[in-house]
Amino acid sequence: MDIELPNGTIIQGIPEGTPKSVVMEKAIKGGFAKPEDFGIQQQSVSAPSNSFLMGMKEPISGAAQLLPKGLEFITSAGGLAPNPVSQFFGSESERVRAMNAAEEQAYQQQRQAQGDTGFDVGRLVGNVVSPANLVAGVRAAQGARALGAGIGTQAAVSGAVQGAMQPVNEPNAFVEEKATQIGVGAVGGKVGEALASATGKVLNPIASKAEQTMRDLGITPTPGQTLGGMYKKAEDFAQNLPLIGGQIRNAREKVLFDFNKGVINKALDKVGDKLPENVIGRDAVAYAAEQVSNKYDEVLGKMSFNLDFKTTSGILDALNKANLPSSAQREEATSVLNNIALNKFSGKTLTGAEYKSIESDLAKEVSKYKNSQSASDRNIGDALDGVLKNFKTELYQQNQRYTPQLRRIDSAYGDLKVMERAAANTGAENGVFTPKQYSLAVKQSDLTRQKSAFARGTARGQDLSEAALKTIGQDANSTLEGRLAIGSLGGIAALSKPMVSIPAVIGTSALYSPAGIRAADVALRQRPDLVRGMGQSISEYSGLLGGGISPEVLLGLRRNQ
Repeated sequence: MDIELPNGTIIQGIPEGTPKSVVMEKAIKGGFAKPEDFGIQQQSVSAPSNSFLMGMKEPISGAAQLLPKGLEFITSAGGLAPNPVSQFFGSESERVRAMNAAEEQAYQQQRQAQGDTGFDVGRLVGNVVSPANLVAGVRAAQGARALGAGIGTQAAVSGAVQGAMQPVNEPNAFVEEKATQIGVGAVGGKVGEALASATGKVLNPIASKAEQTMRDLGITPTPGQTLGGMYKKAEDFAQNLPLIGGQIRNAREKVLFDFNKGVINKALDKVGDKLPENVIGRDAVAYAAEQVSNKYDEVLGKMSFNLDFKTTSGILDALNKANLPSSAQREEATSVLNNIALNKFSGKTLTGAEYKSIESDLAKEVSKYKNSQSASDRNIGDALDGVLKNFKTELYQQNQRYTPQLRRIDSAYGDLKVMERAAANTGAENGVFTPKQYSLAVKQSDLTRQKSAFARGTARGQDLSEAALKTIGQDANSTLEGRLAIGSLGGIAALSKPMVSIPAVIGTSALYSPAGIRAADVALRQRPDLVRGMGQSISEYSGLLGGGISPEVLLGLRRNQ
């Protein structure tokens, strides 16, 4: 159709139903008319005074355009049934779009007049911190979380909503442009979440449970042990390489010594003691055994034990619960019990030292019977074990004043028995045990039927042994996996070149020195509490942060193309 403008100019070929605002905008842009021809004063179209304010206002302008457009869609049943109400909302949306487009044109002219070129940083910053964007993004993410969405989905939803709040300035391009904005926003939100999450992990690196267990023992792992995976395997293999292997072996040996000391000190801490600084191996185990024994003697010297009616009833009850299937087994269990314990009472109250002798001898018999290959002997061992437990319970009951102290000593003594087995296992040079040898000792010390406690992961010391196996490893031998790992990192090829191998030797010596290990640990794991708090917060709210920054950056880059 043909349309006559207010100034008398006739424009031909205008599509039927084109809004007057679109005709006006195209006429002004095409030079067929001036704003004043339509009764619009030039000074009425102005832009914010600076780019930051323009960015702050942009999502508000986009929302003002989006709302009537959405109402038009709803009231027209998705465009299937246009009506006067939907047409009103459509014209209102178009009016807002024309205003936004005029404002954008004025803003760009203003920038050119001021000589501003390139990426519009101020506008981007204003867009990011705009309250409209922040509130919409946060609410969208919270809604997604309430529906059970993960952090990544929350970020994508937040970014999509903020993308949708950008204005569309081109006429007849609302649907296509809005879909693009939403898509870019969603992708940006997900990318931003990943970046925020990575930043949070750098600021607050979280050690695995196994690694944290080792650190609680006072162990600082080597870089390879800290990073794990390919890096640990490469470090395992690199110990065997010339030039650099010695430094790595020395650092690994110190970690092994620290593991031994940590395990022993964990037991000694229960009796208020600690290993001397330079004691290791058999000397350390001997020192621990002596200290625990002294503490035991000290507290037992203050205690007594009486074979009263309650204790006797408990012994008989333990034997009955054992349910020994044959009279021969019952007679043997009773005979062992009489020879070791009952005959020594003779109607008197035992001193703590006399009780200790009975308990020690009875514990040996329990271990012998329970580790027998004979099922009959193992049944007898279970019966005697029940009696031993009853003795300990009654000792605690008769000496309640010293019970807490005695319980700690008993626990330290149990830990000590595992350590002694580990230090005595084959391959434990000078009593220094590896995680593998300690794990074997944990299994050997488990007296439950068919090692059920070890199978469940609840055997004494098993938490330490399994954490050490995961972090420190069994043995650092030259394995095919290690060769492949160091090869994939380029190590073998690099070390074959003198210009690389010489600095590598120097660098390895520095990295695996005590100071180098500490510095690497600071870089990989240690952070001040304030920084860790920031990292934890960033990780926790990575969905909101990612959805609040990255979409605006991507949309800003797209706008400035």
